[in-house]
Parts: sequence; C-alpha cells; structure tokens
Amino acid sequence: MLHIVRLCLYALLFACSTVLLALTAFRIHHTKSSDTPDVYTGHVHFYDPIVAALLVTSILSVLFSMYFLSIIAGRLGRAANYASEHVCLAILWIMFLVCAAVFTHDFVSLKRCRGFDKQCRTLETIKGFAWINFGLVTFLWAASFGNMGQRGASFTGPAHGREEMRQTTGHNVPASAAPAADTTTGPTATTATA
Repeated sequence: MLHIVRLCLYALLFACSTVLLALTAFRIHHTKSSDTPDVYTGHVHFYDPIVAALLVTSILSVLFSMYFLSIIAGRLGRAANYASEHVCLAILWIMFLVCAAVFTHDFVSLKRCRGFDKQCRTLETIKGFAWINFGLVTFLWAASFGNMGQRGASFTGPAHGREEMRQTTGHNVPASAAPAADTTTGPTATTATA
C-alpha cells in the first residue's frame, strides 16, 4: 500500500519541482536581461547565486522523480534498489534544505514590495515551492523507509516496493504464496509395494 503513497508523492514532487524550475528560470532570465534595476536588490544584469542553486536542485529533483516514478509504476525491480533511492533522496533533502534556508535568509523582507511588483511575488513563490519540495522529499524518505519495513526488505531490495511475483502455471502469484516444490515425486522417490 505504501508504494501507492510513494507513487503519489513522486508525482507531486515532479509537479512542484517543475514549477520551481520554471520560476527560477524566469527569475534568472529577468535579472540577466532587464535594463531596469531590480526592485529588491537594485542591481542590473545579474543573477542571484541561490536562485541558480535552486534551479539546479529542481532539475535534479525532476530527473530523480521521473526515474523513480517509472521504477515504481513500471515495477522495474532490477533498475534500482532502496539504497539508490535513499541516496538520491538524501542528496535532494540536503540540497533543498540548504537552498531553501539560504533563500529565506537572503530574501527575508519581501513584504515591503509584495503588493506592487511581480518579481517580489515571484520570489515569494520560489521560497514557498522550495520549502514544499523539501517537505515532499522528507515525506518520501519516510514513506520509502516505511515501505521497506512493511515488506521486510533490505537496502538491496527492489525500489518498486511491491512483493516479487513469479510465474506459476499462467498466474501471477506472490513469491511468498507460491506452493513449495513437491519433493515426494520424481526419479528419486521410492514407492512401497504391498
């Protein structure tokens, strides 16, 4: 059941990361190409390094979420294991935490220009989506650990999060529910005659 929760969380992470990617790209394009001074910083033809860092983080997040969406939805067990998922989530978690914290510190007083300038509203939205993505990655990490514990899997278990199926007489049966091989018949079995 938790694989469905993970699937939904990865879909949300993909959507929110795509929005963050678009907002940060818009902000960088605006600050690099505008001839008028920026309303918040007063600079012309510049870019904020933290906005570029959020752009890189959102690109990684889009790529990781697309990859793990395909793993979980497609049940591609050999393509990734829990260890690779947790490494990717750890990288995203650290990057989103650092970027969101630095962005919040750098743009702490946006209230003064929020009502009349589009760039201030863009900065507020970037800040919000950075923290939303951080929260989603945190929930994904917890859901992945929960799914791993629910299945009793190790870090080398398949990241799709569902029980392995094996083919038996034309039906898909969970590996744990498949009948054991009959050891009483065959060439080594002895028959008693009366």
